[in-house]
Amino acid sequence: MSLIVVGVVVSVGLTILDLSIKQLMLSSNSKDSEIALHAANAGLECAQHWRNEKAIDLESGNAVTFNCFNQSKLITPSSITSSVNGSGNIYKYELYSGATDGFTWGLSNDRCSKITLLIMNSDSTVGNILEITNISAIMPGYIASTKECEAGGRCAVISVQGYNKPCGSIGTHGTLQREVLLES
Repeated sequence: MSLIVVGVVVSVGLTILDLSIKQLMLSSNSKDSEIALHAANAGLECAQHWRNEKAIDLESGNAVTFNCFNQSKLITPSSITSSVNGSGNIYKYELYSGATDGFTWGLSNDRCSKITLLIMNSDSTVGNILEITNISAIMPGYIASTKECEAGGRCAVISVQGYNKPCGSIGTHGTLQREVLLES
């Protein structure tokens, strides 16, 4: 009889231990997910600020210095000319140069933000619509296949990838990525 009671108690104890371990893992994943989301949102706020502050330079395709998270990065845009219909200019600014580059920041330098900014300036000719037909290949996270900008329009797409680890540790075990996308 005592063996049955001990067996039931041990079984209940192991079940509670298993549930506790799973709850701890879920809690840790939730925390890491929140860190990545906040890194993406903070990067978006920085990109919006500099989009407004340096609008003339960005729309002219000039190199621009972005100051985010106490770091300065001089960014030279690339001009997008393929898969474009209509007339105007399209510039892509990538605030990272490789898989491990970006803005590493936070109290313990434990998060990373990678910012991509696409600026479209459509000519003001009546009826002119500037269109990118393969934007999903140009902008990370863009779901639609095309992006249009009306005649005389100044359009922008900002994509920010946030990570729960420093930029140099992206791709290691436990890395979570969250992304935000803003169109104007």
